[in-house]
Amino acid sequence: MKKFKTDIIIFSGLLILALSIVLLTAGQSTIDIQLHDTYFVIDKISLTILIVGPLTLLIFLARALTRKFKTIGTNVGLAIGLILVALITYSVIQLQQSYMTSIMTLDNEGLPDRGQFMADSKRRITWSWALFGFWVVALTLLIIRTIKIWKEAHASR
Repeated sequence: MKKFKTDIIIFSGLLILALSIVLLTAGQSTIDIQLHDTYFVIDKISLTILIVGPLTLLIFLARALTRKFKTIGTNVGLAIGLILVALITYSVIQLQQSYMTSIMTLDNEGLPDRGQFMADSKRRITWSWALFGFWVVALTLLIIRTIKIWKEAHASR
């Protein structure tokens, strides 16, 4: 358990950050974010995942790279970060697809070059799916590596 101490402390700190975000937004069902002339409305859990997910991925990726993916605790933290970032990517894909569908149902008055817009949107969605596939492959390889480390540790006992 001593070798996982640092990983547990880091993960506990990230959980405290997530809990504090949820508690700070306790009275609100959604969070409004204004960027220029656009309002984004995000629920509390999505906001928490948007903040904690990339942080978890980056922190545990740095730790895993320095340890060459040889510690179970770091690999589990990285797997959780990958899952959270994959969820974010999937949500972005769903948002892009719903936006493209809503644009398709509008009449042609708002868009001068609708064909180019649709082609660009489809390209963005394709790249987003490729990124999601990368997260899934990375997660699968990481899980295989972690299971292998776990089996080696239990075989030597």
